[in-house]
Amino acid sequence: MKKVLKIILILVVIFIILAAGSYIDYYVAKTKNTNPKMAIKKEINSDLIVYNGMFYKMWYCKVNKVYTIGSYGDKDAICNKNYEYTDGYYTNASGIKISKKDLQLLTNTGIYTGEMIENMSSDTQVENAIHVAEDYESTKYKTVNQIDDYKIVVFQKFKEDSNGNYKWIYDENDTSKYYCLSKNKNILSKAKYDGVECGEFEQIKMDDKWCENYKNSTLVYEDDIEKLCEE
Repeated sequence: MKKVLKIILILVVIFIILAAGSYIDYYVAKTKNTNPKMAIKKEINSDLIVYNGMFYKMWYCKVNKVYTIGSYGDKDAICNKNYEYTDGYYTNASGIKISKKDLQLLTNTGIYTGEMIENMSSDTQVENAIHVAEDYESTKYKTVNQIDDYKIVVFQKFKEDSNGNYKWIYDENDTSKYYCLSKNKNILSKAKYDGVECGEFEQIKMDDKWCENYKNSTLVYEDDIEKLCEE
């Protein structure tokens, strides 16, 4: 009996070590936008690689170099396909027309998968998805300076490039777009920066519409995502 208990204890310890290692590996992969090391790699096709972790799956789309985290219940149809446009619009499998700008907004960062796009069956669903993707990506920033306890940052903007495609970019040369950023217990607040001092700080959070709809996107797998909806 003691021998059996000893074996069980050893197995439990091994499981805990593996689980802890898997979580750390998952966290590093997600924050650094890289592939996990403690996962089984499988090349689905020339565009898609899937990594099977202990409690999750991660997809890497070669076409836009985006890593997307999901669960084992999700299908592997994660990567974007080559969309064809007619008069600047793509028509999905449900017959809904989506402009090139809006479609690239939804898909470029992996917030919505190709399968999600095809399943959108109304203009309202598309509008809600655009709101979720645009507002979330608009919170991402790049640090340009550090002053006292604040970071001076610039938030990314969704703009058209010289090839007629749309991308998120950081315009570091436009000082009028600089903000002060403070962090308190993982709560971010921003204030306009005039080059000398910070204006009035306001918490970075999402509105009710965003909070009602983000769960229909891959953002549901992001750690602490719900904090963007807390008062």
